[in-house]
Amino acid sequence: MAHPAIWRGKQFFYPIGNTSAVCLTQDLCPSEKAEVLLLGCGDPRHILYTVYTNNTSLQASRKLDFTCCDIESAVIARNVLLFTLLADEGAVQKVPQIWNIFFHFYLDKASHDLLVSQCRKLIKLSSDMDSWRNSRYGHFLHMCTRDTLAELRRLWQLYVKTTTYSPNEAKAFKSAYAADVKASRAKFEFVFTASRAAGPLSMYALKMASDHYNIYWETGICSTAPKRPSGVSRPNPTLAFSMVGDKFGVHYGTDPLSCFHLAEALAPAIGSVHHPEQTTLKDIVNVCKTQFSRWCTSVSKVLSSQGPSSPSTLIIRFFVGDALSFCQALGHSRTMKSTSTPFPVAPWKSAYITLDSNAYGTNTQSSAPTTFNIIDTSNLLDHVGVLNILVVTSPILQQTPSTTLYTEGLSGSGPEDALPQQLCGDIATIGLLLGLIPVSFISQFMNRSNIHELLMQAATQNVTQNHERLAWKLLGQAEKLVIDLDHPIDIAPEQLASVLFNVYLDMFFYQNMARKRSMIKLSSSSIRISGDVHYHRRAYAEVLGIVKRRVIADWDPTMNMLHDKILSDRTLLTGMNHYQDLCCQLHLLGVFTVEWMSLQKVQEVCRLERPLVFRNWKTLPQTVCVLLIIPRARLQSFLPDLDEAGTPILQCDVRGAITSNTFSCINTVFGTVKISGKGDGKTAAIEEDTARRYGTSPLVVWFWVPSVVFSTEHQLSVVLSVLSTPACMSLFMKMGFDLSLFRADIGNKQFAHILRQRPNAVPGSAEEKNMVQVSGCPTKTPGATFVTFDKACKKPLSFTTHVDIVEPEMKVSLTSGATPTVNQVSTYSIAIVLGDKSLRVVPFPLPIDAQKAKLRIARKSLYIEVTLPLKLTLGETDTDMFPVIPQGGDLALWNMHRVNLDQCVPFGITNEKALDWINPHVSCMFSQRERRIPRGLKPGSTLLEIKHTLHLMFGLASGIADGKPPLCYALQDEQKIFVMLFITDLRLDLGSHAIVADAWVMPSSPSSAKAEALSKVSGHVMSGNNMKQLGISVEERKAWMHLLVAATERCRTWEHKTNCEYRVQGAIPLTFEPDESPICSCGAGVGAEAFVKKYPMLRALAPHVTRAAISPLFTPSYMEKVDAVTTKTVLTPRRVLLCFVVFLFCFYFRVFSFIF
Repeated sequence: MAHPAIWRGKQFFYPIGNTSAVCLTQDLCPSEKAEVLLLGCGDPRHILYTVYTNNTSLQASRKLDFTCCDIESAVIARNVLLFTLLADEGAVQKVPQIWNIFFHFYLDKASHDLLVSQCRKLIKLSSDMDSWRNSRYGHFLHMCTRDTLAELRRLWQLYVKTTTYSPNEAKAFKSAYAADVKASRAKFEFVFTASRAAGPLSMYALKMASDHYNIYWETGICSTAPKRPSGVSRPNPTLAFSMVGDKFGVHYGTDPLSCFHLAEALAPAIGSVHHPEQTTLKDIVNVCKTQFSRWCTSVSKVLSSQGPSSPSTLIIRFFVGDALSFCQALGHSRTMKSTSTPFPVAPWKSAYITLDSNAYGTNTQSSAPTTFNIIDTSNLLDHVGVLNILVVTSPILQQTPSTTLYTEGLSGSGPEDALPQQLCGDIATIGLLLGLIPVSFISQFMNRSNIHELLMQAATQNVTQNHERLAWKLLGQAEKLVIDLDHPIDIAPEQLASVLFNVYLDMFFYQNMARKRSMIKLSSSSIRISGDVHYHRRAYAEVLGIVKRRVIADWDPTMNMLHDKILSDRTLLTGMNHYQDLCCQLHLLGVFTVEWMSLQKVQEVCRLERPLVFRNWKTLPQTVCVLLIIPRARLQSFLPDLDEAGTPILQCDVRGAITSNTFSCINTVFGTVKISGKGDGKTAAIEEDTARRYGTSPLVVWFWVPSVVFSTEHQLSVVLSVLSTPACMSLFMKMGFDLSLFRADIGNKQFAHILRQRPNAVPGSAEEKNMVQVSGCPTKTPGATFVTFDKACKKPLSFTTHVDIVEPEMKVSLTSGATPTVNQVSTYSIAIVLGDKSLRVVPFPLPIDAQKAKLRIARKSLYIEVTLPLKLTLGETDTDMFPVIPQGGDLALWNMHRVNLDQCVPFGITNEKALDWINPHVSCMFSQRERRIPRGLKPGSTLLEIKHTLHLMFGLASGIADGKPPLCYALQDEQKIFVMLFITDLRLDLGSHAIVADAWVMPSSPSSAKAEALSKVSGHVMSGNNMKQLGISVEERKAWMHLLVAATERCRTWEHKTNCEYRVQGAIPLTFEPDESPICSCGAGVGAEAFVKKYPMLRALAPHVTRAAISPLFTPSYMEKVDAVTTKTVLTPRRVLLCFVVFLFCFYFRVFSFIF
C-alpha cells in the first residue's frame, strides 16, 4: 500500500458533503471533453452542480465522463440510487422525495416506498456485470470492477431487508437507530459548520447554521420546526449500513446546508432593500432545496435526452476502494495493457484490483479513460498526505495546459507554513521534482475566496482551521509561445542527492525527536500535524521513482550518495531500523538496488551459509514475503485501547538478539490462511472474513523483506507493533514500551511463514511481488534546463540552459566578437539575440528574471550558456500574469477559472447598509505585506497596482465608496484612455465564494465606427460623475491588456471565428499599444442585449463591447498572511458584531464547535 497501515477503530460515515459544490470543469476549454476523476468522491454534489453549470451555451455540448472512487461503498450505493432515480420518468416531480432520501435521517412513507422500490429494481438489474450493462442504466452508469457492483448490490439488499424484519426486529432496529443518532450528535451547544457555505456572508449565517444543526440532529430532517412530523418516522436505511457497521454512524458534523451556496439567500436581490440580517432560516433551507432541484432537473434533462442506442454525453463510472491504489491500477492498466493489476482494492482487504475488461480492455470499442484532464481529490490530503496524492496522480494526468488537479485540506492557524510542511519541502523544489505546482503559488493570487475562514480567525485567535482548495497544474504548461514543453530538468548528482535527502528527513520528521518537540511547542495545530503519519519507506521510494522518470541525472552515483547520507544520518532516532525496508522497497520498484541486495551478493551469502529458514529452497530470491498470523484471542484484549488511540499506525519488526529491523509497508486482513507446499514452493491462500474486525478469524499480515535479513542471526522473531506517536502514549501501559501486539518466532509454522510469492498470488506471474518497475532516467537533450539549488539544497536558485549556435550567420557573429543579449519573452521564457538574429525561444519550468541573466560564451565551441535566477519573490510578478494559452484550436486559461455569468446570481446595491460585507471581502485581496507598501512606491508591484484598481472599482460599482455607481470606468495612463468598462451587475460566483463584476469592455482602437458610436453617447458618458477615470502606470496598463483577454475569455459563450485575430496574428494579447485593442473581435456585440437593457442610452456602443468577468485577486493564505485585524475592523453591522460577541463567548466556555 502507498500509505501506512492504519488501525481504523472509531470510524465515521460521511454520506453528505461538508463543503459547497464546485464546478469541476471550470478550468477546461469550453469545447473540451471532460474526463474527470473524483478521488474520495463523497456525495455527488459536485457532479450535479457541474452538469447544471454546463447546460447552456458552448458547454451544453460538452461530453462529461466522471470516474468516482470512494473507499466507503455506502457512499457509492447512495450515489447510484440518486442517479438512477433522476434517470427515471417523472424524476423532476419526485425531487422532494429524492431530497428526503438523500439528506434525512427519517423518512415519510412516500419517500421510504420510493427508496425501497428503487432498491428492488436495482437488485434485479445487478446480478452480474452483463445484466447491469444491458439495463436501462448501464449506458451511463458504469462499474469499474465486478467487486464494486457486488458490493453495491449487497447494500441495496440490506436496505430492502429492513422492510422484511419481524415486528420485534423492526422495533429493535428502530430503537437502536434512534439511540445511535442521539449518541452521534456533537456534544456542543453551537455548531457553525454550515456557515462556511455562505462564503463572504458567512458571519450573517452563524446563528442560522447553529440553529439548523440543532434542529437537524434533533428531528433528523432539514426543517425550521423543532419537532419532526409524526408521519416522518421511518429510519433511512441508506444511513444504517456502512464501514462503521450495521448501525447509524454518520459523522457528528454533518449538515446538509454545507453542500449548498447559502450566499444566494443572504445577498439582497436586484432592486431589493433586503438586508442579510433579515434572512430567516426558512429562506436558507428553501434556497438549498431550490438549488438541489435545479441541479437534479439539469441531470434529469440530460439523461432523458440520451439512450442506450445513442452516444452518452454524460457517463458516470464507479469504483469502491482505495484512492491511491485505484490511481496506480489505472496507470498500470494503461502502460501494461492489462486489466489485472498488482494493487490491493483497499486496506484490510486481500483482493487485488481487476478492472472490467469491457471498459478497460485492449479490444473494447469504447474504452474508459485511464488519464484525466481533471482530478479532484476532495480533502484526501488530510488523510493520506499530499505527497502520496501527487505521486499517484501525476502519471495519469493528461499533458495539456488546462489539465488540473484539485486538493482540499485544513491547516493550522499559520496556514502560510502549512503547505511546505505537508509537501515535505519547498513548494518550488517539490514542483520541479514531481512536475506539479499550485497555480496560485506562481501567480500569487487566486479568484477563489476563503474570507469565511479568515473572518473566523479574525474573530478569535483560537480558531485553528483554514480550509483551502488549491488548483495544481503541470509544470511549464503556462508558456504559450512554445509547442513542446515536455523537456526534463537536469540536476547535478551531488545536489540531487542532497535535495532528496532533505525530502527524506521531512517525510520522516516524526522520527526526529528534537524536531518533534519543537513542533509541539509551537501550537496545538502542530500537535495534530505531528501525529499525522502518512509516509513510510515505500512512499519515499515512490517519490524517487517519479524523480527518476523526470530528472536527467547520473542515477547510480546520485543514489549511492543518497544511500551514504541515509546510512550516516543520526537525526532520525529510528532511521536505521527502517534501512532494510527502504532498500527492499527501492529494489521492488526498480528505483535502485544496493550492492548487498544484488543477485550476485545474495547467491554468495547463500553459498557461504544458507539460513535454516531457506534449507529446503532450491534458489534464493533477493526478496521474500513474510506472513504473520495473529490469533483473534491474542488481539482481542487490545481492541478497546486501539479504538481509542485515534488512528494508530501498524508495523512489523524482524527482531533478533542484537538486531531489529522495522518494515512499515505491510498488508493486513482478517481471514483464515491455507498453506500449501513447502520450501520455495510454499504458497498461502487467504479467505477473507466478511465480518472483518467484528468476526472471529485471525488477523493476517504480510510484507516484503530482503532475504539476506535472515542470514544475520539464527534466532529471529516477527513482531506486529504500533508506531510510537503522541496520540499513542496511552497504549504504553497496556502494551509496553515497544508497543508490541504479537510476537512469533520465525520458525513457528503455526504463526509465521516465509514465501516466495505474496498470498493469493498467481504462481509465476510478473506481478507477484506487487511491484511496478520504474523506467530509466530521461536522456539528456539539447536545451534541457539545468537546476542549481542553494547551499542547503532546499530551494532552487537558478536555471541554466545550453544553446548551440548552428546558423552560419550567427556563427560568424559569435566568432567575430558579437555579444549576445537576453530578452524576456514571457514570465517563463527568453530569446537570445545575436546581432540582428534571434535564436529560438527558450522555455523554463518556473518564472525567471532575464534582467539578471549571466552569459557564458564559447566562441570557439560555438555555444552559449545562459544562467537565470528564479523569480518567485512575493510581489515580483511580470505583466503577463494572466496566461491564455492556445490548446487544440481552443484557448486555455491557466490561473483564472471560467464562469457562466448568467448562472452567477446578481445582487442588488439599493440598500448600502446591506453591503457592509463587500469591503471586507475585496479587502482580502491584500496581504499584511502589501498593506505596508506605500501607494505609488517605485518600482512597485504590478499585481498590487491591479489589486488597488480592482478594490476601487468594486467599491464604486457597489456604491459603498462614492454613492451612486458611475456609468463607465475609464482606465488611462499618461492622460490617454485605453479601455472603457461598463459594469451591468455585480454577481455571486457561488462555487468560489466570491463576487464577480459582469462587465462589458471596449478597448480603444482607431475604428471609425467605434469613434462614431462614442460621439453619439458622449453626452451620457461624459456628463456629471458618469465616467470615473482611473489613472494607472504603463506597467499596470500592460498587465490589464493581459487581464482583459483572460476576463473576456473566461465568460465566453461564443466560438472564436476562423479568422480570429489571435489566430491570424499569432499573438495573445494582440497588442500593448494604448490606442489599439488587445482582444479579438469575435465576441464584440455578442449577447449585448443585456448591456442595452441596463444602459439603453448606450445602445450605439452595443456592437463594440465584449462581455467580461472581472473578479478580485485574492492573496493565497497558504503563502502569506492576510491582514485579519483590518478585515475585522471593517465589520460594522450590528448583527455581525453580535455574532462575534456570541462566537467569542461560546469559545470561552467551550460550548461550540466549527467542524470540518
